[in-house]
Amino acid sequence: MYKLLVSDFDGTLIDSDEAIPLSTMVEIDRIRRGGVKFVIATSRILKAVLDYNRDFPFLDYVISCDGAYVYDVVHRKAVWKKPLGAAVIKKIRKLYCKNPIYFCTIQESYLCHDDVVFSEVKRRRMAIDFFYEMYKDHIYKMEIKFSTKKERDSAFSELNELAMKANFSKIDKKKDYRIIVMSKDAHKALGLEKICKKEHVSLKDVVCVGDSDDDIPIFLSVGKSVAVSNGSRKAKKIASMQTSSNETKGVEKAIKKLF
Repeated sequence: MYKLLVSDFDGTLIDSDEAIPLSTMVEIDRIRRGGVKFVIATSRILKAVLDYNRDFPFLDYVISCDGAYVYDVVHRKAVWKKPLGAAVIKKIRKLYCKNPIYFCTIQESYLCHDDVVFSEVKRRRMAIDFFYEMYKDHIYKMEIKFSTKKERDSAFSELNELAMKANFSKIDKKKDYRIIVMSKDAHKALGLEKICKKEHVSLKDVVCVGDSDDDIPIFLSVGKSVAVSNGSRKAKKIASMQTSSNETKGVEKAIKKLF
């Protein structure tokens, strides 16, 4: 019997309205009452996921910031955290000072442009040096924004050649071209391993539902991998089974079938 279910968030658990169907929440609650732990693995910051947990608590753990911060929701404490080092942050700032850069903590994604940091939550502006002194040990991910795909790809090659202690990945969002920067030791699969060790659960007893190439490392490590029908071609090829799309309660259907 499977003991832990981990689900991707965007494109998998939530629909295009960024909502989780109530019937899906009920199914998650059912398996949790039966002893199965439920985990979200996402690129989002922690707060963005915990906001969904307020009215109908359904979470045991959150793997946020693409694996850089793992949080035990029930006991309200971090299981694992790997912030970006000061050297990496300073180097990125120096190289791409003219580009918009987003600094991700667990509470907010701060936009830095022209050495001014904009806080959407607190509605204030800070000088970059002041921001850095306050948050330098709490930045888990950076996103560098480029105006063209060509600029982004060129920067991606440059960063990989510099051999910094960081992982770099590319993301496209409707003419919004970005490079994601994270600690070398941070990724979703490692975050899941930390949770399994804490819960004394074998990876063979884990089910993962996802939609993108980013979910493949977890797919390859767990006992059962499930791709939603709207997922990437590669994710669907690697997964051991498929379910319906995020718009038609794919996670819920997978739970009913496997639990």
